[in-house]
Amino acid sequence: MIGAGPAGLQLAYFFERAGLDYVVLETGDGPGTFFQTYPRHRQMISINKPHTGWHDPEKDLRVDWNSLLSDDPDLRFTRYTDRYFPDADDYLRYLADFAHGLNIRYGCRVGRVDKGAVEGFQLRCDTGETVDARRVVVATGFGGPYLPSIPGIETTELYGDVSIDPDDFTDQRIFIAGKGNSAFETADALTERAAVIHVAGPSSLKFAWRTHFIGHLRAVNNNFLDTYQLKTQNMVLDGDIIRIERRPDDYLVTFAYARRDKVVQLAYDRVITCTGFRMDASIFDGDCRPELTIKDRFPASPRSGSRSMCRGSTSPARSPSRVTSRSTPARSSTASATGSGRWSGCCSASTTGSSGRIGPCRPTNEPMRSWRGSTARQHCSSSSASSAT
Repeated sequence: MIGAGPAGLQLAYFFERAGLDYVVLETGDGPGTFFQTYPRHRQMISINKPHTGWHDPEKDLRVDWNSLLSDDPDLRFTRYTDRYFPDADDYLRYLADFAHGLNIRYGCRVGRVDKGAVEGFQLRCDTGETVDARRVVVATGFGGPYLPSIPGIETTELYGDVSIDPDDFTDQRIFIAGKGNSAFETADALTERAAVIHVAGPSSLKFAWRTHFIGHLRAVNNNFLDTYQLKTQNMVLDGDIIRIERRPDDYLVTFAYARRDKVVQLAYDRVITCTGFRMDASIFDGDCRPELTIKDRFPASPRSGSRSMCRGSTSPARSPSRVTSRSTPARSSTASATGSGRWSGCCSASTTGSSGRIGPCRPTNEPMRSWRGSTARQHCSSSSASSAT
């Protein structure tokens, strides 16, 4: 498994409990590396409600978007904080506790994934370590920044790098490219210091309370809209960003309005790009690279007969997978998978930011009907909330 975020940890937990042979390769020095940086202002948008008035742990999970599934009642995130929108640092503490006892190698960034010589896959870490695995689960989420094809966008400051100290923006004119949670999170944080803030993008705003999709703009991040609707100097612009020009003392943004035939040039002190995230597929060799969709940002849904990045052979998963390393062997499995269900396919993580529970894939002997109407042999419960998209 690549990645020790929520999805990787959840799957590792069930592999550990079933006695299967596995290893988790993680770039950082601890689990949840994504949450060390995101969300930038540390307030997550995944619901955490410890006081429900219920006495049913299954029902409690409906308003607990952060806890991973475990037999240990102490490993419930609601025991770590009672904040409705929790701090990302509390989530890091929780993930570190959940990771205890799991087979994770930290400081092992996977730089390449190739098809194996006979079957399976070969993973090469930047440390020089090589790991051979019959199956690979990519649980890295969508952590790479997505940059639209706009001339000059490479000269802007990115959501993941820009200063989060509001004093650095005092009396400045700010242009924010993007209209999702990361854009409005940034705008909210700068409202008290910046002179002017313009948030812009080609589409109209999509509110989660209206669409019922938790990745759309959440109310907790849209205080900025008050400053726009009440006619202060802040604005939300619908239209296309034609180009961004970095000048010696400022930026010049060429912008085409969506609902009127007008192109303008606007000057700003700083331009911040908050246009969401994408999957980084650069680590995959061409023979096992997943197909991407939606501007090459996300993996395409698997289809019958399509190429799968999760399978190294066509044989059914009826025995524990074998994971071997040329420098540090993984633990061998002493228990058979028989009786705990058969694993087929994989779970792909979406922690785009994800600040909610993703996974798990639970082994089952009973087929289930997927949302597309096809039969699957895995139960994937995904209750994820995008922290910054």
